[in-house]
Amino acid sequence: MDALIALLTSDANAANALGALASAAAAFLALFVSCVSVWISISTARSQRRHNELSVRPLAEVTVADYEDSLRVTLRNNGSGPMIVLAVTVSDGANAHESLIEWMPALPKGRPWNTFTHTLRRRTLQAGAEIVLLELTEHENEANFSMCRDRVRAALAPLTVNVEYTDIYDTVMRPCRKPLSWFGRNL
Repeated sequence: MDALIALLTSDANAANALGALASAAAAFLALFVSCVSVWISISTARSQRRHNELSVRPLAEVTVADYEDSLRVTLRNNGSGPMIVLAVTVSDGANAHESLIEWMPALPKGRPWNTFTHTLRRRTLQAGAEIVLLELTEHENEANFSMCRDRVRAALAPLTVNVEYTDIYDTVMRPCRKPLSWFGRNL
């Protein structure tokens, strides 16, 4: 170490060369640290974006309710973010329609459906919410509800509901398919 100090004090060119090398090494180290910082920033931004997408992911579920006094088919968003419904199709394997009501038999005169939906396109469903696709509930002191219920069960049993949807980032999610064969178990 003493020899190096003696060389630097006696030879100005050697001192300048060592200073230039030290300056170049510091500049290279600064460039390296900057590049690592940029890489960390980019990967953090990607990770944050992925986290944001997963934290608002919808999850479609078609639920059925088959009781003695009520029949119901609903579309529910069990995810953590809004669901944008692109299309709902109902098929019997050979033909398809855009709503369940199109497959239903005519009800006895004067008997209305409790609720139903027609075509669902570009409809938004918030997390935890549901849309009733079809509902038929017995009215108080209604005669012949069982006949009406059984006709609707027979119409629902061979059908399959398919829901196509996206999240708020327009990521197309895997379609939700639900066969309605549950309604055929009591026929």
